[in-house]
Amino acid sequence: MANQNYFMGLDGFIWFVGVVEDRNDPDQLGRVRVRCLGFHTENLVSLPTEDLPWAHVMHPVTDPAMHGMGNTPTWLVEGSWVVGFFRDAEEKQQPIIIGSLPGTPNAPADYRKGFSDPRHNESTQLNSEGEKLYAYNPEDRNQYGPYPLGGFKDTSDEEKGNFSRFSGHEFAEVDTNRLARGEQSETHGALARRRKLKRSDIPTATRPHIPSVEDGSVLGTGIADPMVPWSEPSPKGIAKDAFPYTSARYPLNHVYESEAGHIIEIDDTPGGERLHREHKSGTFEEWHPTGDKVVKVVGSNYEIIAGSSNVLISGDVNVTIEGTKKELIKGNYILEVEGDYTRKVHKNERVKIGAGKSGGNLETEIKGNYSYNINRAVKGRVGKDQDVSIFGNEQRTIEGFFRHSVTGNITQKSTTGSISWEAFTDISQTTVTGITSIKSGDKLNMKSAAAMTIHAEVTLSQVVGTSWTSTTGTTWDHTSTGIATIVGSEIQLNP
Repeated sequence: MANQNYFMGLDGFIWFVGVVEDRNDPDQLGRVRVRCLGFHTENLVSLPTEDLPWAHVMHPVTDPAMHGMGNTPTWLVEGSWVVGFFRDAEEKQQPIIIGSLPGTPNAPADYRKGFSDPRHNESTQLNSEGEKLYAYNPEDRNQYGPYPLGGFKDTSDEEKGNFSRFSGHEFAEVDTNRLARGEQSETHGALARRRKLKRSDIPTATRPHIPSVEDGSVLGTGIADPMVPWSEPSPKGIAKDAFPYTSARYPLNHVYESEAGHIIEIDDTPGGERLHREHKSGTFEEWHPTGDKVVKVVGSNYEIIAGSSNVLISGDVNVTIEGTKKELIKGNYILEVEGDYTRKVHKNERVKIGAGKSGGNLETEIKGNYSYNINRAVKGRVGKDQDVSIFGNEQRTIEGFFRHSVTGNITQKSTTGSISWEAFTDISQTTVTGITSIKSGDKLNMKSAAAMTIHAEVTLSQVVGTSWTSTTGTTWDHTSTGIATIVGSEIQLNP
């Protein structure tokens, strides 16, 4: 009968310190293979990595580690130093890892010995089918090793970035991230890149200066609007050589960095409190100690909001777009400006109202003045009627010619005043088929500074209501090829 007083918990607490040599758990439970100091040999022939038992990794109480919930899988890499215990004190085949141990690795990984990251192209370790287990393959997921760096005879792969840490972290350096070590953070590759790619002197829009039409009583400046550029704030909210350097003071900056180089920082340094999240590509967002937020996307940005979006900006907004901007609004577009609204277009502007099937209207009400200055031609087309009411005066100055062509009738009428025509040279009126009529409500005055000719190709009729007086300064010649008839109750010739 088995000893009922012997079970896990009463079999003694056997703990160990070891090194992770494999994390490719076939069951995908986040287990790792660990070589334990004192319990295992470093000889890879006597005890190859594949013969090490799989160790479960203990999660904190804030992580349920079940049913897909929590932070899974666990993240220990080959070369990680860990501490744990055996839940089977006698056989020692069921290790449990309770934590990892940072330190200062004094030498690079040696794939030929245990207690090291075994990944290397020249690794001799084989699986049961005689295949290499831990050779470097640029296509597989283990391309970030070996840890610590420097485990290659030919370090060109590290120099090319296949295995190098973009952060610049090397062996013989404390395992704590450089971003968490004050001024040492400036040597981190991600921070150096952010400073190098910082944009400065970004131009902003300016109000158009058009003194030929501006209403000085409204704008009142009389000068061109100066362009005021802006610049991207310095990373971390401070300069690289700031003194004092109030950022990332150890041990107050809490840093998470993945193998690929994704970064999260929670900086609790007094006066330098920050939040920072960055993708390995360089896309990042950062909250500065002042409360300012910087977002930079090195690729394309996509934002989809299924519901409504409400934005309140208490200050100014500058938007500079170096490419093309397109906006499609499927509903209504309402713009209300309580101040001035100015628009400056460097090239062409095209506006189409009623682009849909049903057409549309353009309605404008201006309670002040309307001024425009057009340096070249104006062309327009009105499909139907045009009605314009002018309650004051209208004055036009045309330095070229004026041609008005109408297929129907033309009516000009002054209801209370006069109509005056004045030409520097000639005035010509022609009726192609109809009658030309001139009627005066009172007197009709016709005067010519030189000769006056009245030419009727058929008949000339003159009807005078009362009297007709004709005075010639010198002679009066009348010639008729036919009969000249003068009828009157009394005719006097030279009385």
